[in-house]
Amino acid sequence: MSKKEMLDDYELMQCIDAGLNKFGPGIKYTVYWRMVVLNQSPSEGIIANPEGFVAALKSIFGKSAKQIEQAITDEIKSQVGENYSDSLPELVSQVRRERLLVQSVR
Repeated sequence: MSKKEMLDDYELMQCIDAGLNKFGPGIKYTVYWRMVVLNQSPSEGIIANPEGFVAALKSIFGKSAKQIEQAITDEIKSQVGENYSDSLPELVSQVRRERLLVQSVR
């Protein structure tokens, strides 16, 4: 099934940070700032609104945003396994949904 127990939100954010950090230390803060300025996710955050995060990436990096999104999805998949979506918003939703399902069964 998966390599590890399902990721919690904190671990998902660590994967997102690790993917962003591959492109330099300032990228992460630029993207987070842009999310707030675009009002895409000021209070919910990336985990609750991954679509807003991808929109911020695209507004800053254009077509190159896909490479950054891929680096982040690769980080997450390295933790949970490969049987998940390549779309960051879908991947985050899948991981969170699966974790909630497992928790509700316990």
